[in-house]
Amino acid sequence: MIGWAVDTTIAVSVLLLVVLAIRKPFAAAFGARAAYALWLAPALRAVTPPLALPDMPIPAPSLVGGVNYAVVTGSASTEIVISLGAILSFVWIGGAVGFLALHVWRHHRFISGALQAGRPLDIADVTYDVVASDRVGGPMATGLVHPLILVPAEFEKRMSVEEQRFALWHEQLHHRRGDIWASAGALLLVALHWFNPFAHFALGAFRRDMEAACDAQLLAEAGASAAPAYAATILRCAAAPVPRSLCALTAIDELKGRLTMLKLNHGPARRIAGLALAGVIAAAGMATAGAAQSDQKDQEVFEKRIVIRHAGDKGDLKPGEVPKVEELTTNCQGEKFLVDSAGGTEKRKENVKFFLCADKGESLLAALEKAEVNLQKQDDIPADRKAEILAKIHAKISELRAKG
Repeated sequence: MIGWAVDTTIAVSVLLLVVLAIRKPFAAAFGARAAYALWLAPALRAVTPPLALPDMPIPAPSLVGGVNYAVVTGSASTEIVISLGAILSFVWIGGAVGFLALHVWRHHRFISGALQAGRPLDIADVTYDVVASDRVGGPMATGLVHPLILVPAEFEKRMSVEEQRFALWHEQLHHRRGDIWASAGALLLVALHWFNPFAHFALGAFRRDMEAACDAQLLAEAGASAAPAYAATILRCAAAPVPRSLCALTAIDELKGRLTMLKLNHGPARRIAGLALAGVIAAAGMATAGAAQSDQKDQEVFEKRIVIRHAGDKGDLKPGEVPKVEELTTNCQGEKFLVDSAGGTEKRKENVKFFLCADKGESLLAALEKAEVNLQKQDDIPADRKAEILAKIHAKISELRAKG
C-alpha cells in the first residue's frame, strides 16, 4: 500500500506538471473547455485504486531426494513494511483531515458572515436562491446541497441590468455545470496530497481554467457578439480572492487570463478534438497505475521457504499448505532440528527455514546425514541460503558424532 501511495504521488506530480506546462497552449489551440478537461488526468490518476494482486502461488510440495522431504513456498508482508505503513498512513490521514478542517472552517465562517449580513433577492428567471450581502465583493456561487448565489449588497444599484444578467448567468452556469462539486473534489484531492507542493500550486490554475471554461460556455450560449459586454461585466465584478470552496465570477489575479481567453473563438471540430486529446491523456495517466502496482509486488513480498522432513505418514502435509514451524515442532514425535538463514535485499526479504523431524526411533544423527545428502540436490533454494543451512547441518552432525 505504501508503494502504491508513493507511485501515485509521483505519477500525479508528473501529470500536474504536464498539465501546468501545456494548459495555456492547449487552451489557445482547442479552447478553454478542452484545457479544463486536462485536469481529469491527475484527478483520475489520484483516485485510481491499487490493483488487486493475487497471492503468490503456493505449489504442491515437491520431493527433495526422498518421500520424507518436501519444500513449501508461501508469502506474507514483512513486519517492517506493515509498521512503516501504519506510521505513514497516520501522518497522511492526519494531514488530510487537518487541511480539510481548515478549509471547511474558512468556508463556514465566510458563508455564515455573508448570510447574517445579507438579504434575499427575488430575481426573475433565476432558479437559485440569491442573497445580497455587504460581506461579498463580487458575485459567487456556492452550496453542494442547497445551491446559492451571493452578490454584493449594492448589486442592483452598482451594476447595469445587462451586467446583472451576465453575472447571474455565469453563477447559474457554475451550478448547472457541476463546478461547485468539481471545486469540492479538487479540494479533497489536494487534501489527500497535502504534502505535495505541486498539488497546491495546481489548485489555483485549475480554478482559473474552470472559470475560463464557464466563460466559454456562456459565450457559446449568448453568442460571440456578447463578448465585449461580458468582458465589461468581468471587470466590474473583479473582487478580492475568496475561499477556494466558492466559485466567484472573477478574482483580481485572474483578470488578464480571463479577458485574453474571451478573444478566442474555436469551431466545434477543434473543441471536440481537444476534448478527445484530453481524454487520451487521462487514460494514459490511469494506465500507469497497473505497471506501478505490478512492480510493487516485487518490493513488498516476503518469501518463506521451509524444508521439512515428515515424521510418520507423509500425508501430514496437504498440497499447497504452508505449515507453521510451531505446529511442526508440536506434532513431531521424534528428535527435532531447526535452523534458518535470512537474506535478500532491503525491499525483498528472504528467510529460508529448515526443519527436520526424525522418525520415531531414528537417531537425529542418522536423519541429519540423510538430510545433508538430499538437501544438496535441492535447487529451489537460493544458493547462498542453502550453503548456510548445509553448514549448520554439518556442524550439528560433527557435534553429534563427537558426542558418540
